[in-house]
Amino acid sequence: MACFSSGAAIAPPATSRAPGTRRRSLRQAVKNGVDPRASDTTFLAELIRGANHCVFITGAGISTNAGIRDYRGPNGIWTEAAAAGAKEGAPGVWDDDLYRTIPAATPTIAHGGIKALVDLGHVAFVISQNEDGLHLRSGLDRAKLSELHGNDFIEICQKCKRETFRSFVTYWPDTYRPTNPLGQHVTGRSCPHCGGEGLSCGLQVGYQMPHFPGALHARRRSTTHHLGALLDTCVDFDEAPDGDEVWGPNQVHGMARADDAMKKADLVVAWGTSLHVIAHYFDPWDPESAFLDRREEACSLAVINKGTVCDEELAVLKIEEDVDAAMAALLEELQIPRPPEYAPSEDAILLAAVEPPQGQRRPRAEWSIAGGAVPQGYS
Repeated sequence: MACFSSGAAIAPPATSRAPGTRRRSLRQAVKNGVDPRASDTTFLAELIRGANHCVFITGAGISTNAGIRDYRGPNGIWTEAAAAGAKEGAPGVWDDDLYRTIPAATPTIAHGGIKALVDLGHVAFVISQNEDGLHLRSGLDRAKLSELHGNDFIEICQKCKRETFRSFVTYWPDTYRPTNPLGQHVTGRSCPHCGGEGLSCGLQVGYQMPHFPGALHARRRSTTHHLGALLDTCVDFDEAPDGDEVWGPNQVHGMARADDAMKKADLVVAWGTSLHVIAHYFDPWDPESAFLDRREEACSLAVINKGTVCDEELAVLKIEEDVDAAMAALLEELQIPRPPEYAPSEDAILLAAVEPPQGQRRPRAEWSIAGGAVPQGYS
């Protein structure tokens, strides 16, 4: 099952990557010029001020205050599945209400605060594991954002590779599934840029995961490419963004940009994520990681998240606090004004959204962002 809103789109497989075996001491913080006796918020602020290339990683936890469930939190989807004796990603293990909470959600202070940190140069890049589009809707510069697991409101043309923004969730009805009659990820809508009909050409191709240290390795399988078809960008289980995957390199997933940012990072801040999935892509904070083959030394890791976090023993700081409260405190410490309230008139997705022609698939109103056009007669 794909992960549509926030968090891990890919269930982490067994990995040969050895877990961290030593705890970073606060001596690392002193080395970086930060007084370890400072409050957690002051400590975090000084880490960010002192970083040359700070990268934020966000996950499902950043969107729970927007009304979207997370995965490994106390009431998370995978937590609930485990309590019922089910397996992550197993058929039927999902929350169907999640489909409607995604377009109903709006950016929170955490999303707006990250945008402010990027705009002011405190944060160089943001890697999101979420498909809810809330970073983009907060106004975050796309050049400094990688949505590793896709964006529910963006389609990509298989032929011309250009994007089409929608005001509704593009994977309705479950186009991300291999059982989709049109072919996996094919939405059935035509490309407004090249006029592609969105029909299968019947070309069978194989693909596999891109090769880079720390990458997930999925089974090789065949799929049907649809020349001229619009594809949802939701990464399903056993898939990977970019590379030789069905979409190819693209601006939504931005794997190359994310990889480059992690090579340069001297501080990674995990905000609302358990890191259980992202650590299989890259983990430059782990001195034993294969990812460090392309780096001189491990970077610092700071974590703002409730619950257990992968590699948390390597973090110089962990704050177990509500993500919005932690952001409000950080902004105050850095003397940055609170972000303005969300306004549909400034929503980057709504501003760029294109309505499909009459007769082409479009979901019901509950799948649409409030403020977006919902033509009569569509279902």
